[in-house]
Amino acid sequence: MDRQQWRPPIGEVAFGAFRLVPHERALYRHGMPVRLTGRAFDLLVALVERAGTVVGKDELIACVWPRTVVEEGNLRVHIGALRKALGNDQPYVENVVGRGYSFVAPLHPAREPAIVAPHCALLPAQPRLVGRAQVLDHLVRELAGTRLLTIAGPGGMGKTSVAQALAGRAAARFGRHVYVADLAPLADPALLPGAVARAFGLAAPLSAEALAGSLPQALRTGRGLLVLDGCEHLIDAARALATALLGQTRELHLLATSREPLRADGERVFRLPPLAVPAAPVSAHLTTQPPTQFSDPAALGTYPSVQLFVERASADGGFVLDAHNAAAVAEICRRLDGIPLALELAAGRAAFFGVQELARRLSDRFAVLTRGRRTALPRHQTLRATLDWSHALLAPAEQAVLRRLAVFRGSFTAEGAAAVAGCGDFGTPALAGHMGQLAAKSMLAADTDGCYRLLDTTRAYALEQLRAAGEEGAVAERHLRYCCMLLARADRDAGALDAVVQELRLDDVRAALDWAFGPGGAPLLGARLAAASAPLWYRHSMMEDYRARLGPALACATAAGSAGLPLAAALNLALGHTLLHAGEVAAPRAEAFGRALALAERLGDHGAAVRALWGCYADALLQGDYARAFELARRFGPLARAAGMDDGGQAQQRLLARARHYLGDQHAARAHADAVVHPARRAPGAAGFQFDQRVSSLAIHGRVLWLQGMPEQALLAAREGVDEALRLDHSVSLCFALVLAIPVALWSGDLPMARRCIAMMAERAARDRLAHWAFWARAFRAALQRHDGGTDGMGAEMALSAISVNTAEPADALLRHPSCTGLHLDMLPTLHAGLMTPASLARACDGRAGWAAPELLRCWGEQLARVGAGAQAGRVFRQALALAHRQGALAWELRAGTSLAGLLSRQHASGSVDGHGGDAAAVLAPVLARYREGGASRDVITAQACLERCSA
Repeated sequence: MDRQQWRPPIGEVAFGAFRLVPHERALYRHGMPVRLTGRAFDLLVALVERAGTVVGKDELIACVWPRTVVEEGNLRVHIGALRKALGNDQPYVENVVGRGYSFVAPLHPAREPAIVAPHCALLPAQPRLVGRAQVLDHLVRELAGTRLLTIAGPGGMGKTSVAQALAGRAAARFGRHVYVADLAPLADPALLPGAVARAFGLAAPLSAEALAGSLPQALRTGRGLLVLDGCEHLIDAARALATALLGQTRELHLLATSREPLRADGERVFRLPPLAVPAAPVSAHLTTQPPTQFSDPAALGTYPSVQLFVERASADGGFVLDAHNAAAVAEICRRLDGIPLALELAAGRAAFFGVQELARRLSDRFAVLTRGRRTALPRHQTLRATLDWSHALLAPAEQAVLRRLAVFRGSFTAEGAAAVAGCGDFGTPALAGHMGQLAAKSMLAADTDGCYRLLDTTRAYALEQLRAAGEEGAVAERHLRYCCMLLARADRDAGALDAVVQELRLDDVRAALDWAFGPGGAPLLGARLAAASAPLWYRHSMMEDYRARLGPALACATAAGSAGLPLAAALNLALGHTLLHAGEVAAPRAEAFGRALALAERLGDHGAAVRALWGCYADALLQGDYARAFELARRFGPLARAAGMDDGGQAQQRLLARARHYLGDQHAARAHADAVVHPARRAPGAAGFQFDQRVSSLAIHGRVLWLQGMPEQALLAAREGVDEALRLDHSVSLCFALVLAIPVALWSGDLPMARRCIAMMAERAARDRLAHWAFWARAFRAALQRHDGGTDGMGAEMALSAISVNTAEPADALLRHPSCTGLHLDMLPTLHAGLMTPASLARACDGRAGWAAPELLRCWGEQLARVGAGAQAGRVFRQALALAHRQGALAWELRAGTSLAGLLSRQHASGSVDGHGGDAAAVLAPVLARYREGGASRDVITAQACLERCSA
């Protein structure tokens, strides 16, 4: 029948898989009710009554909101809800741009539905499923290929809701024969056959066999689907009944929901997974645009867990996902493991607490996540009730294993489980059996890599059980000893560190240390763990968290007297390294490294001495004491070789490259850097020195290349170093790469790259609380602000007189900061002359500034020229030019030559000195001629412009 001519009567109408019953205000899909809001239902009726025509927006608003003034946005929202409810099987409602909406599906007079409602509803008024479309498609295919399908999973995962939806989807295959038995209310297995008999409309038999014998008569066609919902507490009886029913009938199919499989013959088990949750944001590759972060509402809304939370929260309190609450919503979904029940309970509390406060309160989730739907089963009213139900079904030994495994913060191996959960109560085979049962009952997840884990909600519940059983102290000590054992294994075999990092989570170490230094803990054992776990903290760049735990560990080692000296050496070394990245004041860092070196030498521990020497070297560079750093680098090689830590000499080459660079010997620095920068020479990991050595090599190589007049190669090396660190996703390595790459970008005039890198450094430093790197980001930003303000410190041509930028941080504020060191005093004026200070000039004049001295002298010369001291400025420029040449720093030569040529040109033009413009050109032209690349860099462009003016 043509839809343009036929109009539905007031009664029922059918389209696609749907049946619309206006007088009941009901919409059915395959005989199952579809949940629609009142406004969306009214819109559907209005569109269906005018099917095939375009209904204007104003007309629709008048139909649905006859006595209310609403905006067009309200109409779009409810049209969207209607389209979502109708699904994507085929188009039903089309938008006609500029005119309105049209119902375009063919309409038919309603006939008797092909199926009837099940004899027993699965759950009354079930909400719409979210994020389960692919699961349902898969289950439909599974059900077609088996007679017994079990949907298994933890409590609250939505097994009942999925089974209900699956029964609706599959009902057409079974005609009128869809039967549902809710087993949750049954406390006695003997009641099971009676409950199933009632689902079939039969008199209750006395046994499963009697029920099986009567089914062929009940199933006149022999076809039917029986849903057994909630089998876990009657698992043996359910298995026996399923076996009997399937044996007596030919075409009866069984769909079971349970927290563990029935283990019946021919059973297929589908483990219902959680809804997908947002992962933590990842850093962007430097050479690409940053990815959309997971705090962005549009990206976040693609995750089913977020969709469910937002749908339920908006129904209860008008919640709208936006940029202000997106991060909190993502955190809630992650913390609740994507469990639908937990998300629904959380959404119900969002209006009361607000999502930010709700996210903070999830540490006490069992108190917060209450007040489920009144129509829900009692075990689904609160999160605690759900877990109480599951826990009660475990055997006592399984309960013991579960609560002891809760000490692990993340994944763990069978070895770890045996170490903390065995407790002498049962041997390894018995423990493996209990863990297998916990996995089968959906209380423990077994990953494909052989590891196990508890969902966060399950773990929180099990921890409560551990405390209630009085076992927390004993299990925590075993866990602490297990962590020490793993790290001792890595200490004996450097190649084992990566495996230990995979097996031992930092959260586990943190928990073990917190217990060790708490009331009733084991402080000496905790001090040993604090020292042994240093590589783990470095690997994760968690310096501030580590520093907070080193204080009580050092106190414990000191109290142990001479027996604690090796421990004190290791802990002082660790403290120095944490302060190198997370500290703001230099003195404690230098003292810690000095104590570590003295103790290591006293004990004859060459390995500890090498690491302490490296720390003293890094501190000397940062302080701007380049000569001392060079001497320490020279000492490093023999000591490292004696300790078997630098057989190829690469570590010393890296140290010498940096020391020579900062001393101002760029030719020697280049030779050392070239020796270690090739990828084939990459050292494994951080080699114990807290950041990746390949990144270190690339970074210093880029700096030396720039100073030697190769800006294009320098930028490539700088970008490669940053990208390498991003691939490693190691914050300390990334910050090290950035601290060397940002100057190259600013010197070259690549402000977009500098801006991206500074933002990246600031974000990482703030995220991981790395105070040292946060100050570097602040200092770099001060330089960038001056460049953005239109000044860059290259003589009168670059408007140095306009040095004050309102938004830029004053140089003296940076100078007064406790993190400011000699290296900062040398570095900052090279980035912008507006950051030149008397302290920087003093370092240049007395020879301490090393590599930066030519540029600092040039900046001083520009200041002299501006105040009219031209003769003195000329002498300073020539001094800078000569010093840069001796250092092999062609880039500083070019800057000094440009400044001197500009001064001479201005003096000749004013007649203040004898000579002509050719003298200025003679100064600059030979320097510029030595440049073989970088024609688009700022300094080369400025020099060429200056040379053209001098030659005119």
